[in-house]
Amino acid sequence: MNNHAKRASIILGVFMAVVLVGSTFLQLLNPNATTTQNVPPTQRIDPTFPPPLDTAGITYDQLYLHPSGIFAVAQPTGFTASNPSSQPNIAQINMVNNEALSVIDAFVQDPGSPVSADDLDGYFTEAILNQSWANFQNWSETTRRRDGENLVIDFTVRFSNQDFVARQIARTDGEWIYVTRVLAPGNATNFLITVLENVSSSMQPFKQFAGQPFNWNIYLDPTTNLAIRHPQQWIVTDSAPGRPASIAGSNGENLRVETANGNLLDDQAAENWVLAARPNATILSVAQDVPETYTVAYAYTTADGDPLSGFAVLINGENNQLYAANLRFVGENIDLNTFAPASAAPEAEATPEAETTPEAEATPEAVDPDSAYYESLTVIMSSFGLMPQLNLSSDSLPPTATPIPTQAIAPTAEATAESTVEVTAEPEAEATTAAEAGAPTEEVTEESPAETTPEPTEEATPES
Repeated sequence: MNNHAKRASIILGVFMAVVLVGSTFLQLLNPNATTTQNVPPTQRIDPTFPPPLDTAGITYDQLYLHPSGIFAVAQPTGFTASNPSSQPNIAQINMVNNEALSVIDAFVQDPGSPVSADDLDGYFTEAILNQSWANFQNWSETTRRRDGENLVIDFTVRFSNQDFVARQIARTDGEWIYVTRVLAPGNATNFLITVLENVSSSMQPFKQFAGQPFNWNIYLDPTTNLAIRHPQQWIVTDSAPGRPASIAGSNGENLRVETANGNLLDDQAAENWVLAARPNATILSVAQDVPETYTVAYAYTTADGDPLSGFAVLINGENNQLYAANLRFVGENIDLNTFAPASAAPEAEATPEAETTPEAEATPEAVDPDSAYYESLTVIMSSFGLMPQLNLSSDSLPPTATPIPTQAIAPTAEATAESTVEVTAEPEAEATTAAEAGAPTEEVTEESPAETTPEPTEEATPES
């Protein structure tokens, strides 16, 4: 028995040695051999949305005034205005609610030709819609229908493994197109519909600015409702609610907007007002094309003898208030009363020619750059007036400017759109400095609501 046990243990030892040595040699012969272990994959869990917000707590009484002054629209409670934008024929604003994971997009567009409700369907093509969803690769239009004069389009969008829905309402007054769209989580269709209907119905255009570039800015005094539009390059250098404002043009122009006491009774009173503000001025003309509104063109020279021209718009207001916009610009004896606003200038009628020579065909009609410049100034001054009383949100209240020193620039010989000139600012009644108010902090645009919220993609359309 002992011999058998001894022999068995020897055989087992030799076997284990062979196995160990063999495995070592196998690893040396195939060093890249690895041992794999099958691990079952972890199932992906898509994030879920929080419960929709209660729409009973949302109010729509405050309006957001677009910086262009082209339109105002309700800014619902909890939504922050973000990155307003404009082009020559379109003005747009986004409003974001991070808690509700929702985005409102509202814009007004001037297509440049008459448009009807029947035209809207053909206007919002897949290519146009694809531009508006440019940052979303997974979106689709689900339904499209007419609701009275409105065109209603529903969308689904997928973003960050979550499903969103959107609805767009478009309408027209025959000249401009008005669009409102709301993006919301897939479980918040009732929230989406309520917000969209209230915002869409609140949109208020200001058609007195029709024909003017949409990408100009508006200066508005929220105390007096006095307003004037100007190119984006012009800068409000000094202002305060209820106080005079100074606006510096990009080519040396200087515009002063103010309210004074005392209505004007006749042309002579209008002349006297200008001469009181500029004693050395020569009155070129006085016009009253609009009741209770006087326009006075004048000229004067600086202390150095440089010729400048001016144009004052004086409006008789209620309670013996006088509203004044006084523009000074480079140029000698330029009478802006003789220039029609560029947007309002009638087109010349085409008359048949008896015979057209090759030379005449090859010679384009000359355009006077000075005339185009002066016409643009008349457009600016024609926008001066009172806006309706608006309950503005903090995001759309104009900032109070800090006075900016004016650098002296020698005047050029001719007044063109490229000319520059030193303009001495009128003394202000009081210089007030304040921090900018209502600056939005979100960086979300229509194309990228994803930065604050995921995208919709499932075929879940808003409930009607």
